Amino acid sequence: MTLSQDGMPPTHRTLENIVTQLVISALGKKLGSIGPDAPLFSSQSGFDSFFLLELVLRLEDTFGLSIPDEDLDPAIFRTVKSIAAYVRTRLAEGE
Repeated sequence: MTLSQDGMPPTHRTLENIVTQLVISALGKKLGSIGPDAPLFSSQSGFDSFFLLELVLRLEDTFGLSIPDEDLDPAIFRTVKSIAAYVRTRLAEGE
């Protein structure tokens, strides 16, 4: 899991920033081109099954999570904000 400088789990804003960076990195887009509420499943975003797999691997590596197949739901991966909420929940559960 990515911890803040004080060893604590990331804050809400920091978590969204980390997820944004992971999405942008997986998509190869410039930082700032994807907002927290921008729909990732749009024709402009390039979000597809390969991107989803890449993003899941990056999330698992960054946060020390294991994301089960049943959680690969478009509602979870709809926006950066929804992904950050999912990660926050999983981290709170101690996963």
